[in-house]
Amino acid sequence: MVANSNAVSDPTGARKLGHASLGLSIAGIVVTVLIIIIAVSVSLSNPCTYEYNGVCYRYRDYVGTYGPCSGVRSSGDYCYYN
Repeated sequence: MVANSNAVSDPTGARKLGHASLGLSIAGIVVTVLIIIIAVSVSLSNPCTYEYNGVCYRYRDYVGTYGPCSGVRSSGDYCYYN
């Protein structure tokens, strides 16, 4: 099998492909960084870790039937608070 000599001896075409490859690599890195920044900011801005009766709470502790609760006591013996 003989290699195509045009593909090997085309420095202009090779340069264009090199520039296109570099541009696509940089664009991929930029998009990845933006997605990570957006995902982190969305996860940090949402304080709703637990939801009870349609209200968001950051913390939930199991307090049992008679344990002290400084927040909202659920019917399942949990205490929800922020």
